[in-house]
Amino acid sequence: MAQTFVELLKLLGSEDQPLVTSRLAELSDLDVARLEQFCAAWASFSADRRHSILKQLGQMADSQIELSFEAINRMALDDPDPQSRAQAIANLWESEDPRLARPLLVLLEADPEIGVRVAAARALGLFVLLGETEDLSADLLMDIEEGLLRAVRADKSPEVRDGCLQSLGFSSREEVPALIEQAYSSSLESTLRSALQAMARSANSRWEPQVMAKLYDPGPDIRLEAVQAAGELGLRQAAPDLVDLLDDVDDRVRRAAIWSLGQVGGPLASEALAKLQDSVTGEEVELVQDALDNLAFEDGARDNFTFDLDDAEDPAD
Repeated sequence: MAQTFVELLKLLGSEDQPLVTSRLAELSDLDVARLEQFCAAWASFSADRRHSILKQLGQMADSQIELSFEAINRMALDDPDPQSRAQAIANLWESEDPRLARPLLVLLEADPEIGVRVAAARALGLFVLLGETEDLSADLLMDIEEGLLRAVRADKSPEVRDGCLQSLGFSSREEVPALIEQAYSSSLESTLRSALQAMARSANSRWEPQVMAKLYDPGPDIRLEAVQAAGELGLRQAAPDLVDLLDDVDDRVRRAAIWSLGQVGGPLASEALAKLQDSVTGEEVELVQDALDNLAFEDGARDNFTFDLDDAEDPAD
């Protein structure tokens, strides 16, 4: 078996050999000894080969939940190749290990490559969310938020600042709403999109006017973010506009409107989705059904809640 693993490492380092999924799966959950062997071999691989391996490992982990390459991705955070560092961060998007947060902060604050800092900024959003739900220590959450706030104000790259704002959308820090407002007023479309994403993540209906105002924006990317934000925030008032946007010229906006109608709920959303169910084809069949299922679930939960309240107030009790 040991010889087989050595052969695998030789295969991985051979540029003229394709990366075979079945062999790459052997890199899942490496024990300490094999991880050390892998790290020693890794240093001899070319930058392109390392990036290709990480990219394929990420795709495999997304499609096969039983596979875990976290140890390899953690190792690659220090890779000399910036593309590999950024890919490793992207591969770790599901990791809730609090020990990952500080290395990401270091990359955000000190990495010379914009792409790596952007990836780190976005990845830290999960830890802000965990902190807001008290699944992370208060001290660590404060350090993460402070790091994001420093970068959103001082990083020279608008892409990095946008990534920080997106992650700060989960935060209840008092400084955040003003930063979102400022980004919403930006002349940069990418920054406006980031503001809408931050609004969506805030779970705060205070942003309803700003989101509603962008549902018919001339830019399809802006409309897309606004439609998704309306759904994330559960803006029932947006239902008539979302129904109109089922005829949007941009397929992405149309699909987002279907999803968001399933989130905002109400009779208008239910009626529109039921009618749409008879006319859609392909991928949209499942999308509409999922939206209807979510509506049914939410309505059922709402009915149960109302019943419980009525039952609790029954004088007979």
